[in-house]
Amino acid sequence: MMLDGHSAASVVERLGLSSVNLLYRWKRELLQGSGPVAASLESRVKELELELKRVERERDVLKKALAIFSRSD
Repeated sequence: MMLDGHSAASVVERLGLSSVNLLYRWKRELLQGSGPVAASLESRVKELELELKRVERERDVLKKALAIFSRSD
């Protein structure tokens, strides 16, 4: 579920697990057993998540700037 994009907290809640740490341990074990391809995909996903956050921040700044410049005085 986490590999499909669900947050750790939502997976823990859905599965009724006692802790997020258990979930992360399972994920780590799965990725280690899957080999280098899975590890490289995981690192690429992390890169893309960081880039997405950066682009969302830029978008928010541009929205605010547009609101400021669109004001008619």
